[in-house]
Amino acid sequence: MNNRFQHTPPAKPVPVVFEQVFAEKPAGGVVPEPAYDLIPGTAVSVEGKPIKAYRLAKAVAAADTSIQIQKGSGVEVGDFIGRGKKAVACTQVDTSNPNYDVVTVTLCVAIDNDVVLYQAKAASTDAAEPIHKPVYVVGGPVYAGMGDQEVRLVNGANLRKETAPISEEVVAMMKSIQLV
Repeated sequence: MNNRFQHTPPAKPVPVVFEQVFAEKPAGGVVPEPAYDLIPGTAVSVEGKPIKAYRLAKAVAAADTSIQIQKGSGVEVGDFIGRGKKAVACTQVDTSNPNYDVVTVTLCVAIDNDVVLYQAKAASTDAAEPIHKPVYVVGGPVYAGMGDQEVRLVNGANLRKETAPISEEVVAMMKSIQLV
């Protein structure tokens, strides 16, 4: 029997991140050679350097020595993962599970599921801050391995809290970006 039917499953839908955009940088900007794919809503500095966001796939207990984060964060050994004013170093990443990455860190605080953590400059118990000063969020996808890329840069928007790849701490540093 000659089977001429071929089924191609649809691509995974991209979640809606923007509820409302009301300010953008005229002509956009450039994100220099990203090391991982950026999804819309990722915070970047004035130079276009991204701030990684790590969305928890499972709640964290204070005694946990590892956390589960959703795929696509770009997490690497050596990243500093922050929550509030505390940041700790990532010492190991296990990407073998198709649904989440297991990251070896000891945060020593309880955190609910689906909370977004941020990439910090350095480890700290009381003075952590994002690795770069956030100024914009990217308005479209940016792909790794494609070199420098021009992108829409948004500096005034309402973002969906449930889907935006940005932590509350990073949003607090941006005057015109709100999580709704």
